[in-house]
Order: sequence, then C-alpha cells, then structure tokens
Amino acid sequence: MLKKAGLLLLFLCFSAASSADWELDNNNSWLNFITVKKMDTTEQGKFKTLVGTINEKGQVELKIDLASVDTNIPVRDERIKKFLFQTAHFANATLSAQLDMAKINSLAVGKMEVMPISVILNLHGIKQKINGHVAVTRLTKKKLLVISRNVIFLKAVDFNLMQGIERLRQLAKLPHISRVIPVIFTFTFNKK
Repeated sequence: MLKKAGLLLLFLCFSAASSADWELDNNNSWLNFITVKKMDTTEQGKFKTLVGTINEKGQVELKIDLASVDTNIPVRDERIKKFLFQTAHFANATLSAQLDMAKINSLAVGKMEVMPISVILNLHGIKQKINGHVAVTRLTKKKLLVISRNVIFLKAVDFNLMQGIERLRQLAKLPHISRVIPVIFTFTFNKK
C-alpha cells in the first residue's frame, strides 16, 4: 500500500511539473513602441510593468500596465496616461494568443522556431486581432525567449485613440503626430 501511495505521489508530482506554466520575467522583457512627430522625428517609449503566463496548452495571457509607460520625459508620460490611454478608466491593456506547445516542448536548448501567431489585443476597451510571427528560442530547459519576428503596426483609429493623439498634439504644439505606432517586443518566460 505504501509503495502504491509513493508511486501515486511521484506520478502527481511529475504531472504537475510537466504541466507547469511559464511566467514572464519582467526584468528581462521589453515592449517598445516608436512615435513619429513633425513628420520625421522619432522617439522610443516602453512599458516598464508587464505580467504574463503561458500555460501547458500554449495559451498566452499578458497584461500591460499602461501607467508604466516610459518615454524618458515625465511630463509627456503623464499626458499620455491622462489623455491617450485614460488610465483612470483603462488601467491595463491585455494580450491573449495561442502558441504551438508541441513545437516549443520539442525545442532543444539553443534552438529557435519561427511560428505564426494571432493575438487578440484589448486596448482602450476595444479588442482587435493582430497576425504576425514570433521567434521562440529555448535558452535553457526552464527559460524561453519570445521575440517579435516583424514590426507590429497599431493604428490609433482601431482603438479609439485619435482624440487622445490630437490632444497630445495640441498640448505639445506640434504640427503632426503619427496615427500609426510601430511596436516590437522581447519576452522572457521562466518555467514555474
């Protein structure tokens, strides 16, 4: 009886370990965007606080703290939070997607696989589907690197952000701020 109980316990531990989720390493992950103003002046921004997981079925869930926006200019960050993202009403943006875990689980350490991905982005209360490709690299048995294989172009009009961009343009007394925002990312996930 004790032997059977021990085997059952070992089986349960192994099953839990093999189905463990992957957790985003915020310190080694980046979500960057580029803004274009005055037709040809580019500036880079990022989000400092990201939380995310990949479960054993490959379902990706990511939460972006919009109040963590960082453009290296505090007054601009405050204006973006208040007038563009309206963080008092929309504190976070979320991403959900599906990865092919069979391919990921078969990746040897140091190997990379490029995969198509379809992401649902929920930003400013509006959900949009975005298609692209990611490169997934197994850094160690318990560490994955997921990077955007191509630049993602978000259109402000798709997320009801046009009024916010116009308000930012007026406050900064600029002739133009682009309504299309290029986004790139590097996400590191650690197995729990």
